[in-house]
Amino acid sequence: MEEEKILIRNASQVVTCSGFEAKKGEAMSDVGVIEDGAVAVSNGIITHVGPTEEVLRQVDVADYLEVNASGRALLPGFVDSHTHFVFGGYREEEFSWRMKGDSYMSIMERGGGIVNTMNATRNASYDDLYGDAYDRLDTMMDMGVTTVEGKSGYGLDLATELIQLRIMKELNDEHPLDVVSTFLGAHAVPPEFAGRTDAYVDYIIEGVLPHVRAEHSVTFCDVFCEQGVFSVEQSERLLKAARSQRFKLKLHADEIVSRRSRIGSPPESRECRSSVAYLRYRHQTPGTFGDDRDFASAYRFLTK
Repeated sequence: MEEEKILIRNASQVVTCSGFEAKKGEAMSDVGVIEDGAVAVSNGIITHVGPTEEVLRQVDVADYLEVNASGRALLPGFVDSHTHFVFGGYREEEFSWRMKGDSYMSIMERGGGIVNTMNATRNASYDDLYGDAYDRLDTMMDMGVTTVEGKSGYGLDLATELIQLRIMKELNDEHPLDVVSTFLGAHAVPPEFAGRTDAYVDYIIEGVLPHVRAEHSVTFCDVFCEQGVFSVEQSERLLKAARSQRFKLKLHADEIVSRRSRIGSPPESRECRSSVAYLRYRHQTPGTFGDDRDFASAYRFLTK
């Protein structure tokens, strides 16, 4: 099989994002820019990066398809690590409510927000959901995104959650972008479980998670841990069950309620309502979750 070789040369700037760990503070200003740079690629693997003259000395230009990037910048594709791109309907009417000062939670409590989109998603056809999601990925790609994490969470029932996740799997196979799937059945409590949040968590654990696991295409399990949605205890119960089925864990945390609470408070106390405070508590008292590595890493991320 003939090698596919591409040489991108004379880029005004090549942004390498050099390094192998996350940067913070002043180090974030160092993005590894190479002026008048070049990148050589062989069968999809980057083999050379550096100033154009240097790279040209290291490769046989005749073997490459050349791209002159003069006047352009070359940088790695963006990774969008939190998206909900498979859904039905839009909530444009809620924009005016927000402009009037209505809070996210007040809109959600009167049937707007997530539940509004849930109804539209449940009523949409597979083809419509697929087509709209494909178009959204196209838009992301036009903006330089090459990898997305896609969350379900607009079905809130077994059938529709599986449809969302299957569309993500299909798009990962058929669209140029890479799609990493996350199950977010605990995005909100659907109307049929109103006032019975614990029962809904039971339903997810017993009636949905095993089917999602059987899809063999879903990497993460997420939960919206927030006052008025899922409590710390309910979130922990769900994440324990997800971990036992070999999902990696994610957490929607402290979007609405301030994360300020007293360090060291146990999770049962009123002073430890936020999930960051809970993670802080767990980080200081390891060993109570079996393997605390997921929670330790989540703590470090959320409390930076």
